[in-house]
Amino acid sequence: MSDLRISHYLIISGFILIAGFGAGFALSTADPAFGESLLTMFEEMIAGQIMDDDPPILALLLFLNNLEACLVIFIGGAFLGILSIMIIGFNGVIIGAVLEIMRKESSDLVLLAAIVPHGIFELPAVVASGALGLMLGRAVKNEWTGGPDAAAEAWNLGKTFVRYIIPFVALAAVIEAFITPAVLQLVT
Repeated sequence: MSDLRISHYLIISGFILIAGFGAGFALSTADPAFGESLLTMFEEMIAGQIMDDDPPILALLLFLNNLEACLVIFIGGAFLGILSIMIIGFNGVIIGAVLEIMRKESSDLVLLAAIVPHGIFELPAVVASGALGLMLGRAVKNEWTGGPDAAAEAWNLGKTFVRYIIPFVALAAVIEAFITPAVLQLVT
């Protein structure tokens, strides 16, 4: 797997996430009820269930939740990358919509403090998972058209996932559980 090749897919994956973010932000701006419903869904499905736990438990739950999301994005590539694209885009929509609603309720500094400390590891993990998923989709397509076995490429991509994505997700979870709350206390 060449650096140029993965760079190409990282750019595509990042663009999909940013496009989803822009769409979610715009939809939430145009119809605040849209953003409010996504914020409520996020709070009920994820944040409300884990955010009250002690930091070590919170870090573990955040790690497992985010690892699951990254794994689904990666494995979704087996469906010609379509599922990976949909999940990355939908995650972008949720992030954009929720941030637009939160932006109305707090300062930009608070938003940055809530996102940047762990986001510098979590968002690249999502983008890289998407890139690996798109590469997996390409391998499946190539096999269907007479190219090499997609399983061998899937194995190599899986090793890359384990080597890079898992540590980034783990680091992001620890930061989100232990450091982000302290940073938020400083700015609120």
